Amino acid sequence: MTVTSKLPFPPLRPTSTSEPGIIRSNDWSAFRELTELHDHWTLKGWAPGRSGFYWYLTFSDPTLADLASKCQVQLGTDTLDHVPLDSLHLTVLSIGNTDQVSNTELTRLTELTRQRLAGINSFDLTIGPLVGSRSAIRFSVAPWDPLLELHRSLRECTAAVRPSSQLTETSEFRPHLGIAYINVQQVANGLVAAVEQLRDLAPVTVRVEDVHIVELRRDGRQYVWRDHAVIPFAR
Repeated sequence: MTVTSKLPFPPLRPTSTSEPGIIRSNDWSAFRELTELHDHWTLKGWAPGRSGFYWYLTFSDPTLADLASKCQVQLGTDTLDHVPLDSLHLTVLSIGNTDQVSNTELTRLTELTRQRLAGINSFDLTIGPLVGSRSAIRFSVAPWDPLLELHRSLRECTAAVRPSSQLTETSEFRPHLGIAYINVQQVANGLVAAVEQLRDLAPVTVRVEDVHIVELRRDGRQYVWRDHAVIPFAR
């Protein structure tokens, strides 16, 4: 079976983007139905030396780090590459490769987004329970509504500055927070069962107060980034 990383996962959006239970059920049903899991580093092609600019939400909440750590310890490292606890993040949107985005465009994008986000308030997200995708282990995130609003705003700002760029449609955005990448192709039932044993761990709530433009690259089997700009929401 041919699998493309361009397809969103879950394939279908939940019937409600505001109700956590419906979002979590949709995530879990899609993961549980998988028969095969894939090597993330092969599935997500990344040319040597490539780097790119992305819109990220980043998290330093100790309760979230504790939840992620508990799950990582129980899952082990035999076929997983864990996301460092100080690197937990939610990818919102790709802006473009670094060799395609000029400093002038980044400056314009930052200022335009600052103006746009002046009308968006900080918000809470509930992270968990544990679930997975075709090539990663991750937490469900709820509600989606503020994230979809944010994605639309960032996409519109990015398109205004870079009209020729190919940006993910908001209808294809599937919010999630990854804690490990699968590093070998395998049948799904083993990891699905391992994740199911951890789904009783209580979700945590975190406050989202800003969004980052990051410069992202791969370092072996890990993603590494540095902040280029941090844009706060209205308080």
